[in-house]
Amino acid sequence: MKESMILLEGQGWRKEDLLLGGSLLSFDKQFLFSLGFQLINTLILFFILAKLLFKPLRNFMQKRTERIQSQLEQAKAEEEKALKLKAEYESKLQDIKKEADAILKEAREKALKQESSIIEQARQESETIRNRALADIEREKAKVTDEMKREIIEVASLMAGKFIASSIDSEKHNDLINEVIEQMGDVSWHN
Repeated sequence: MKESMILLEGQGWRKEDLLLGGSLLSFDKQFLFSLGFQLINTLILFFILAKLLFKPLRNFMQKRTERIQSQLEQAKAEEEKALKLKAEYESKLQDIKKEADAILKEAREKALKQESSIIEQARQESETIRNRALADIEREKAKVTDEMKREIIEVASLMAGKFIASSIDSEKHNDLINEVIEQMGDVSWHN
């Protein structure tokens, strides 16, 4: 204990103060006044700091919280807007796809109609050509038949002229027929 008293005396404590009541703290008027004054100073300092620092800091934090909250709400609104736009675009893409399918279907139908029309037209043209060819064949056949008849008439009149011109016997008759056949050449009969 003596050592602690020596240490305390070296720090400015008086020996009498240390020996009073054996405690380091004494609750006398000076101490209570000093304690009350320090407490009042601390409260004044706290209110000044609250006014100067805490309130602006609280306002700053409140504004920051509000700004972050508004940014979150804005981001949420933008996300909803983006989702709506996405839905609209998907709907428009489906409409465009349906329209493209309808256009392709219509084009196919037109192509099929045109194909049918072209085929029908070609069939009619081929029928017309065939009928013309048959008519040409019939005309040529009639022409050949007329020519054959004329040649037969000429041959018959030639034969008759020769037959009458000479009174012929059977041997002369056969010679005459052979002569006419040689003059005619290889003419064959066509019906």
